[in-house]
Amino acid sequence: MYLIICEFPIFRHCCKRHDHGVTYKSEQSYNRTVQSVSSVGALAVPWSASEARLALPAALGVAGIPALVLTAPGGTVLTVNGRTHLAADPLGLNFPWAARPVSVLTEQALLKMARHPALVLFVDDEDSEIEFAESVLTPSAESYYEECSIQYPGFCPYQNSSDDETMDFDYPTSKHSRVKKKSFKHVMFYIGIDGTDSADMLREHIGLDDAVPLLTAIDFPKQRMVTMNYGDEITTDSVQNFVDAYLSGNANFKPLKPYSEKC
Repeated sequence: MYLIICEFPIFRHCCKRHDHGVTYKSEQSYNRTVQSVSSVGALAVPWSASEARLALPAALGVAGIPALVLTAPGGTVLTVNGRTHLAADPLGLNFPWAARPVSVLTEQALLKMARHPALVLFVDDEDSEIEFAESVLTPSAESYYEECSIQYPGFCPYQNSSDDETMDFDYPTSKHSRVKKKSFKHVMFYIGIDGTDSADMLREHIGLDDAVPLLTAIDFPKQRMVTMNYGDEITTDSVQNFVDAYLSGNANFKPLKPYSEKC
């Protein structure tokens, strides 16, 4: 993964806009920008390669400056909204911020939970536990998004995509029912890492103890929540059963006090 300096600068005052894109006033101002990030090993398109300097921003989908674009080693663009993701996730818990069905809970995610229900699996902060949480949550999350995308093509982005989807979706109450449906909001899937501010604040706000691993479905819009029974083994199958019960409305819900963005 590389930071590439081309025709979009780090410092806005170094450049000006033209109809064909963003350009530097001079080679000197371009070189100053390159020099300012030399300590992080940034690559730079040579000033003399004007065609490449002009073409690269368009190829990467850069519309404004400054911009942070992340790509995979093969050149696939992971996100053109790196600055937004970095501001929302300064510790890089979800780095490299590519779209994914399961994300680590952050403070920005807490704000989204005011509008959307979420499945949260709380675990210890060990890498093995985080990997375990992702492995048991991902199949259920992928199944949910696949079903959602079939019913609502183009309206079921992963929770950390650039789309902040707020519309209500329908999910069938039974696999054999095409008519009877239960409405609910776009569901998100998170890993709550014990000891992080976001996980601790959420636990305190909804009155969850510090047991781990602990799976819970939290629906602030409908003021309700449900937690997997203590002692139940958390596996891919048990998580799927828990998710199905939640989505169908057949879970043992309990009231939830109103959500406050102060959380």
